[in-house]
Amino acid sequence: MIFKIYVDAATRGQNGPSSAGVLILTQQQQFQFKHSLPEMNNHLAEFKAMSFALDCVANMAQPDDTLMLNDDSKIVIDALSKGYAKHFMDDLRHINAQLEPYANVIVNWIPEKQNHGAHQLAQQALPPL
Repeated sequence: MIFKIYVDAATRGQNGPSSAGVLILTQQQQFQFKHSLPEMNNHLAEFKAMSFALDCVANMAQPDDTLMLNDDSKIVIDALSKGYAKHFMDDLRHINAQLEPYANVIVNWIPEKQNHGAHQLAQQALPPL
């Protein structure tokens, strides 16, 4: 089975309350997840959002399934593609450990306008002002 996973994070201010939004599409179902994160910068929130997404799909996917990770965060997609993230190596190692059980993982950067569902979920999870 193919799991299309759309991931986004939101942060209020430079270092503020943050959140994660995840939209998972399978052949005939859609799953929506959102989660509040502690105060952090947006780059770290993007890594935490990807980790949250992988926690969400872990309850659904099997090792022979394909995960298509779609994110509008260039830093996360570049880190996953290159296996390196200067300031976020611990987070990248954790994400790679979460991906280890899966034989087929496709990492795809998408423009923000194609990530509207995950973006809306992340916005909904931000605490009110």
